[in-house]
Amino acid sequence: MAVVLITGVATGFVLFFRLLYVLALTTVLSFIWNWLSVRSLDVEVDRRSSRVRVGDTVDERITVRNRSAIPKPVLEVEDMTDLPGYSSGMAVSLAAKGFRSWRTLTPARKRGVYSMGPVRVASSDAFGLFRREEFFCGTDSLIVYPRTFDVPGFTIPAADLSGESSTRRRSHDLTPHAASVREYASGDSISRVHWNSTARLGKLMSKEFDLGMSSDIWLFVDLQGDVQAGELDESTDEYAVAIAASLAQKYLQSRLPVGLIAYGDQRYFLTSDTGTGHFDRIMELLALSKAEGTVPLETALPQEETLWGYHSSLIVITSSHRSEWTTALRELIRRRVRVAVVLLDGASFGGIFNTLENVPELYGHGVPPYVVRRGDDIPLALSHMFALEAYEGAEQVEGMEVRL
Repeated sequence: MAVVLITGVATGFVLFFRLLYVLALTTVLSFIWNWLSVRSLDVEVDRRSSRVRVGDTVDERITVRNRSAIPKPVLEVEDMTDLPGYSSGMAVSLAAKGFRSWRTLTPARKRGVYSMGPVRVASSDAFGLFRREEFFCGTDSLIVYPRTFDVPGFTIPAADLSGESSTRRRSHDLTPHAASVREYASGDSISRVHWNSTARLGKLMSKEFDLGMSSDIWLFVDLQGDVQAGELDESTDEYAVAIAASLAQKYLQSRLPVGLIAYGDQRYFLTSDTGTGHFDRIMELLALSKAEGTVPLETALPQEETLWGYHSSLIVITSSHRSEWTTALRELIRRRVRVAVVLLDGASFGGIFNTLENVPELYGHGVPPYVVRRGDDIPLALSHMFALEAYEGAEQVEGMEVRL
């Protein structure tokens, strides 16, 4: 418009002034059209998923209604979520008083806590001169838990027990070990009431229980960032938390106390306990964890070694290729801690390091590992320990290929 105006003034040709009027009118009309395109809209979102597991489907339905008598030829509608791999974007055209509705089904591919919404509606005029955006509806949270598997074939040697004396650790479950009494609280079962103390004190008193001496299972998940490989649900950290969640489910169903430690973007810790509520806390902690840790496994294990004794069983889940952490395990074995290792083969996930180099060393310490590769059936992979001969045979084959 500036060029046409200057040219018209310089030359005096009427054509340039007429062209200027056309451009000015086009600009004004484009602005008004763009402004009207995102007005008089109603947007509804039905988010049917708030808690899912990796692999489950995130279900959402978006409905856009045009309340005006002016049609809206092109609207871009998108849910502004940070869920990886999720897209509900649509380009829609609405007639006067019309509406469009569509359903989006997308698999959740990464654990975590994500925000769903708001819904962005954008429109541009026919000439692309103006673009306007409006946001509708609120923001909801979506929690994606790790997936779980039934792993009946996984075994770990039971830790040594020294009798039935109490461990003096409080439990919300009813056990044979009554430790003390307290005032009755709303929701306590009648079976928890201690009638002798109630009669003596003149008010309801409830029993508190301790867990008896039993093996406690500890899950140690290595989420150091440098040893991870793969992306989304096909990554070493996603496999690691899925295995940890599956093992927690297995042993909690057997009424064994399970504890959790994960070194990721921070230290995640849950003391060993039993019950469905404890499993929910484990799942939430694993969902929040991020594989951005800076503490290597060989440093983390000695820092936590005071948690484990001869009555403990420790399951280490890692994709670390360094051999120093196997030395830390040897020290725990000397203290009669029962140890099992689940190795994630980082090379199969596209990593540059060979995790299986630690297999001979683990065998030397008397800890045959379980090995899980990308695409493996996890229950099947955890049903048998990795054979040392298989690793040595693979090395020989690789050596022959190099010589040829």
